[in-house]
Amino acid sequence: MLRGGVFALGCLAGAAIIVAAVPIPHAAEPVTVSYRSDRAELARLAPYPAVAPVGLSASWQPVSSRLTVGGAYGTGTITWHLGFMLPDGSLASLEESNASATAFIRQMTNSGTTLGPVDLAGQTWTLSSAPSRGQRSMYFTSAAGFTIVVTGDATWAELRKLASALRPVA
Repeated sequence: MLRGGVFALGCLAGAAIIVAAVPIPHAAEPVTVSYRSDRAELARLAPYPAVAPVGLSASWQPVSSRLTVGGAYGTGTITWHLGFMLPDGSLASLEESNASATAFIRQMTNSGTTLGPVDLAGQTWTLSSAPSRGQRSMYFTSAAGFTIVVTGDATWAELRKLASALRPVA
């Protein structure tokens, strides 16, 4: 009986040594993705004048791109997500769709609180904040039937920079 207990303690001590000796893996560096094919497909499929950022500095590292046709927003909708990591590790993303503006904005802003309008290059954008998530958002709904949301934990200045870089996709 005593021998079994000593054996069990020895096994636990050995396991503790292994756990302590094996280094914890560090988070991998984000992988830069190419969004060229999603942008081209968006230009081909979108029933609205799609936009994409142009002229952002190389420090804006694209880390995710996803083009969805149909999906959760229904038949005939096109939705594009383009995410960037900034040098300080914060994130900013472009979300655009011809889905119902109200539902799309609510989801992309995490039901953020409306802060008010801001003029950006002659367009009126609405600011929104979800402080419990550390999320800031700016959104614009076009008369042409599409909505753009620029969102993330990046600063307001960085979100404005992303929004200002948006140009029609050809």
